[in-house]
Amino acid sequence: MSARIAGSPLGGSSVTGVILAAGKGRRMGRLGECFHKSCLPLCNRPLLATHLQLLSELGIREIVIVVGYKAETVEKVARSLVPKEILLRFVVQPEQKGIADALSCARDFIGEWMVLMLGDTHFVARDLRAGLLMLRENPGETDAVLSVRVVSDLDLIRNECTVRLDDRRRVLEIREKPATPWNNIKPCGVYFFSQRIFDAIAVTPPSPLRNEVEITDAIQTLVRQGGVVECASTIEWDNNLTCPADLLLSNLYELRRRGLNAIIGKDVDIHAGASLRDAVIGDEAAIDAPIAVKRTLVLEKARVGGSDTIQDCIVGQDFVIPCG
Repeated sequence: MSARIAGSPLGGSSVTGVILAAGKGRRMGRLGECFHKSCLPLCNRPLLATHLQLLSELGIREIVIVVGYKAETVEKVARSLVPKEILLRFVVQPEQKGIADALSCARDFIGEWMVLMLGDTHFVARDLRAGLLMLRENPGETDAVLSVRVVSDLDLIRNECTVRLDDRRRVLEIREKPATPWNNIKPCGVYFFSQRIFDAIAVTPPSPLRNEVEITDAIQTLVRQGGVVECASTIEWDNNLTCPADLLLSNLYELRRRGLNAIIGKDVDIHAGASLRDAVIGDEAAIDAPIAVKRTLVLEKARVGGSDTIQDCIVGQDFVIPCG
C-alpha cells in the first residue's frame, strides 16, 4: 500500500503522520451528537478513512491522532481502518486551545518531519508527495510547506486564511480570516513541517479572536524567526466540515468526481417506484415510498417515507436536516 519512489518509501520512521481530531463540532447540531466530525460519513465511509489512506499512500507507517471529544469513538473507528503494520498512537488534548496547541500535545511522538492533516476537512489530493519531497530534500533549508490551491470564490479565503508570497512562492505573511484576501491562493488543511514548528508554537500567543493558539499565527512566528515556509499545489479540492450543509456538499462532490448518480450501502431496501438522483444511501437504510430522492444523504438505518420529494437534505433515524 505504500507509495514508493526509486524503490524507497517516501515515509518511514523519520516521517510521522498527524491527524487533529479533538474538536467537538458544535455547529453540526444533531449530526455532532451522532458522530465525531472526523467520523462523519463520506460516501458511507468515515471521513477519517480518507486521511489514513492518504498518509498510508505516502509510505507513512506511524500516525498520531490527537483526540478529545468522543475520543473512544475516534480510536475505535481509526483502528478498524488501518492494517496492523501501521502504528497508531492516540494523544489527548485536555482542552480545546487551538490547532497549534493540539499539535504540541503530540510532540513527543513525532519524527524528524511530519505531515499534518485537519481531521474535520475533506481532502481530494493532487500530489501530496510534492510537499513531502520539498521538505525532505532541503533539510535545514525548508522548515514548512503549506498545501495551497487557487480558488475563484474569495469567501473561502475570508473564512480561513490568506498568504502573501514572494516570487519564489515562499510565504512572507499569513493572516487568519482576512477581510480582504491578498490573492486567490487558499491554504488547505494539509501541512508539512520540520521540528522547528514547535519552537514557533512555544512563543506564539493565543489569538484575540478565539483565545486559541492558531496554526496560522505559529507559521507567521516561524517566518519572523527566519524560517523558510514554501507552498505546493498538493490539494485538488478541500472542504472544511463545519455545518451539515458542508457534509452534504462533500458527498455530492464525491458523487460527481466518481461519475456516479448514487451510492447505495449494504442491505438497503428501496421501493420499486422510488428514484434516486445525486443520493448517498447508508447501510440498512430504507426508502419506503415511491418518491424521488435528490441531492440527499440518507444515513445508516434511516427510513424515508411520505409522498413528497426529498431534496437537499440529510436524513437520520429520527431527524431531517434541510441543507438547501
